[in-house]
Amino acid sequence: MVFLLHYMPHLSLVAATGLAGLALGTLSTLLQDRRMILAAQAGAAALFVIHFLCLGAHTGMLMSVLGLLQLATAYPEERPRWLGVAFALTVPAALAVAAATWQGPMSALSAAGFILGTIGRWQNTVGTMRLFFLTSTVVGAGHNMLAGSAFGLASDAMVLSGHLWSLWRDRSATRHPAALAAS
Repeated sequence: MVFLLHYMPHLSLVAATGLAGLALGTLSTLLQDRRMILAAQAGAAALFVIHFLCLGAHTGMLMSVLGLLQLATAYPEERPRWLGVAFALTVPAALAVAAATWQGPMSALSAAGFILGTIGRWQNTVGTMRLFFLTSTVVGAGHNMLAGSAFGLASDAMVLSGHLWSLWRDRSATRHPAALAAS
């Protein structure tokens, strides 16, 4: 197993994509607009495709590719039926990827995290999205730990913190809208 810290002395492609993916993944948790959240996640997913490919974590890489397809189909506010069908087809594809690239628990965790993220991406309300993303991130952290992705784990920690903070922030804003408007 390759560990990312071995690459740090010379800022490799693994490190660069990990850092950039971490930044975009964290940014997505702080945004309040559904489509902006999805766009930032798409940028992070694209970077993690490269990151996981370089680490040899094929299941994570392919799940990130499928995540990009989901993000593209979930992005529009008005989603025609064909987009819903394309989105739904990513779930059996993810299960097939997990089976085809089976690496034991690493693949199982990646698939489970993917399915939880799938539910979150299709939500229309940001609060519900965040709750599914929280659970998806916890499960996905198991994959990142087994894959040896220090940046993936750092991203998981920051994403969890960002979603929790944003849920608290949004809850506070609905309780005290006058205070928020005054600031």
